[in-house]
Amino acid sequence: MYPMKKSLLSIAVNGALGLTTVATIISSIPAMAQENTTQVEEILVTGSRIARDPLSTTGPITLLSAEDISRSGVGTIDELLNQLPSMGTTGIGGNDNNGGQGVAFADLRNLGTERTLVLVNGRRYVSSAASNVSGVDLNNIPVDMIERIEVLTDGASAVYGADAVAGVINIVMKDSFEGVRISARAGATGEGDGENGDLSITFGGEGERGQFIANISHSQRNEIAMKDRDWAHVLSSRTPNGNISTKYGQFTVGADGASLTDDHTLYDIGQYMWLSGAMERTSASFSGTFSITDSVEAFGEASYTRKTTNQQMAAQPMATDSGFKINPIVNLSDELQNQLEGKWQKYQDDLPQNQEKWRAENPGKDDSLNPYKPVDSWNGGFNDLLIRPVAGGTRDSEQTTDTYRFLGGLRGDFKNGWNWEAFASYGRNEGEDISTNNYNKAKLKEVLEGKTDIDPVIHGSLSPELIEYFRYTDRADNIYTLSNVGASLTGDIDAITFQGGALGFAAGMEYRREAGRYNPSEETRKGDTFGNQQDGTGGSYTVTEAFAEFNLPILEGARFAEELAVDVAMRYSDFDNFGGQSTGKLGLVYAPIETLRFRASLSNSYRAPGIYELYSGSVQSYEPLIDPCDTRADINKAGQGVNCAIVGTGFKHDTTQIPTNIGGNDKLTPEEATTLTTGLVWTPAFVDDLSITLDYFDIQIDNAIDQPNLQGLLDDCYRKGIAASCEFVTRNSDSGQVSRLEGALENLGRVDTRGIDVDLVQNFDFDAGRLALRLQATRMLEYTIYNEEANTEDNRLGKVLTSSNGIYTKWRGLASTTWYGNNWDVGIDVKYLDGGETSAEEPVAVHSRTYLNLKGGWDVSEELRLSAGIDNLTDQEPQDLNGNGSFASAYDFRGRYAWAGVNYQF
Repeated sequence: MYPMKKSLLSIAVNGALGLTTVATIISSIPAMAQENTTQVEEILVTGSRIARDPLSTTGPITLLSAEDISRSGVGTIDELLNQLPSMGTTGIGGNDNNGGQGVAFADLRNLGTERTLVLVNGRRYVSSAASNVSGVDLNNIPVDMIERIEVLTDGASAVYGADAVAGVINIVMKDSFEGVRISARAGATGEGDGENGDLSITFGGEGERGQFIANISHSQRNEIAMKDRDWAHVLSSRTPNGNISTKYGQFTVGADGASLTDDHTLYDIGQYMWLSGAMERTSASFSGTFSITDSVEAFGEASYTRKTTNQQMAAQPMATDSGFKINPIVNLSDELQNQLEGKWQKYQDDLPQNQEKWRAENPGKDDSLNPYKPVDSWNGGFNDLLIRPVAGGTRDSEQTTDTYRFLGGLRGDFKNGWNWEAFASYGRNEGEDISTNNYNKAKLKEVLEGKTDIDPVIHGSLSPELIEYFRYTDRADNIYTLSNVGASLTGDIDAITFQGGALGFAAGMEYRREAGRYNPSEETRKGDTFGNQQDGTGGSYTVTEAFAEFNLPILEGARFAEELAVDVAMRYSDFDNFGGQSTGKLGLVYAPIETLRFRASLSNSYRAPGIYELYSGSVQSYEPLIDPCDTRADINKAGQGVNCAIVGTGFKHDTTQIPTNIGGNDKLTPEEATTLTTGLVWTPAFVDDLSITLDYFDIQIDNAIDQPNLQGLLDDCYRKGIAASCEFVTRNSDSGQVSRLEGALENLGRVDTRGIDVDLVQNFDFDAGRLALRLQATRMLEYTIYNEEANTEDNRLGKVLTSSNGIYTKWRGLASTTWYGNNWDVGIDVKYLDGGETSAEEPVAVHSRTYLNLKGGWDVSEELRLSAGIDNLTDQEPQDLNGNGSFASAYDFRGRYAWAGVNYQF
């Protein structure tokens, strides 16, 4: 049956909470009852620990029901959440083959995954760790067990503690079920790859004194290779035979390993890489309740997930800046030496006329800046050999993680109507990361110095014997644990009564201990890899918290005050490593008439840096950036910076991938944030089934912890001459190449973001069915990062950054149209990402993207439902942001994707 026509009250809730299904929380009496006798069940809504009418929430909440999840055809939660306009794009997901390590984190308001608190049934869930990051991995939560997902886009640290700066995502699991249900889903892209599927069995029972529900599920997602997409490529100057950099020119080693051509040749390493990784997951979960007495109930939850993820990268790049330093006389073949000597001799012969030409083109400039200088010998002017030994195979990574969670507790009620609850939980995530075809530079050095029986002479590409000698398999492991206990008390204080009712009250205490450890391989610890040396990460912290919340129902049903209520929340948190901190929240709801409701909240938040932010060792990354000192107009469109005397004119950077150090910083200090939200919900009486929701948000984070804008650092140093930014950049003294860019986390200063959320819902009823329309959109008004140390401002509004660094477009939207027939439904979702520009000095325009997703379902019988859909119907492709293979992971990499599913309940 298609949904019944909604009452004015339910439509208002739909607008206020962003619900597509409200039957789970609204209880209406039969239709013959009078309007003023309609009742709303008071429930716990994310953002408060006091049960209340859902209309009385002071912050905007979006709810995704089990029906929404089923109709979407998704296999993991992050796929569904990423459709919401309020979600940012810096969370790591399936598109991040390079460094993603198979985890998917949530990110609200583009403020980073560490500022979004993820709860399961209102309680914290154990984080998953991946090298230098940690967070709740949404892949660990079985989709078929979810009752609904509540997304609160409001500061909530006073209610839930640290990390709830941008908001809260509360995943509410099913708590009861009778019978057995089998669900299956499968899909693949239009190119015939990226196949994925899920099989889930849910069963449960209900008795007089208790109930239980259990689920066993298995899912699998196959990889998508970059070579199978025409638009995908990554260009690198690290070639199979090598590019040679000298003081008298840059040259490419030919396929014969002996000839040289002028200038560097870029090589497409994308043919060896995946766009998105593979994943296989098996989960088992259980929850149940048992009534010990009429007023005391025991409850428990348990879950286990084993997840294996895989990524594939091109062979390890090697150059002087990563430890591949050769002696050209010893390690280059005679043919290459002769070629280089000839190139050097020609340079010396042309030197006088080139010097005079430069002086004529640069009158008045200091001659010390003249890039044409004598070079004593061909080998004395040798700088670097940039090579990528693809013959040794791809770097294949596999992570296997096991995640356990156990929770138990008691809850009950007193005779006066007050409720109490106490719980304890323990979660543990442990994993192993294995990466093949890594190279040990200590062993390579032995060969190049002639300390082995292997020929140290390089004839173009590296020999199979050499590759086999210094190749190894890298192994790392990690553990993260969460211990959490808490108790709370809620009820109405009848001694303090307002016109609208008694004072609502909630209070409690919590204790939490989090501990994490990451153990890199011995080679990585010693610095024998071609990445950065990295120490192990280890640390823990504890926090004890006390909280209280009050709801003041000041007026109800009065003239020009259908409702007036105030919320007050307070929390004190005592961290063992940073001391104590208080946070608070003040909220207001005012409804002058039944069809119009205003709401506002003001809160402050406190976020202590996490274990991996503080203690994770440095990690080498190769970021797709443009050197401002590069003189090639096709690469550096803004032209060489004015502060590039260190390299002079004519300089060419060897690659668009610049070695960058990312990781933790034990000198970090906590963040503090202030969040203001104001909004209204309007359900005009003159239009049936229409609701309009409008919310404004303003978030300011002080002492903000973030990774600096890497391209901005380079530009600020070499285009603006900002000395503080230059301290983050290290160049090779001989070649001038950027050998290290410091991108570790730091307390940058302040982050300001403002915006407006819009949510419109309109339903039309016909004899043949119902048409449901919905439009959600977010207009970002500001996103600015102030670096107080460097005295710089990074305005990201309208910017599209590379890789997983996020997009900050002004508009994001999601529109849906669904037709509900008697036993079938069909709909289309439209996701919109506004255009923008890259953050380069000479920005590249980025075009908007509109994704069309079709979906439909057929209730064959009460037991059987079939569903199917096509995502990205028009096969929209991402845009190359710099011409060398840089693609923002916020955009769809799969292309057109078809899926089908079946649900059968016994």
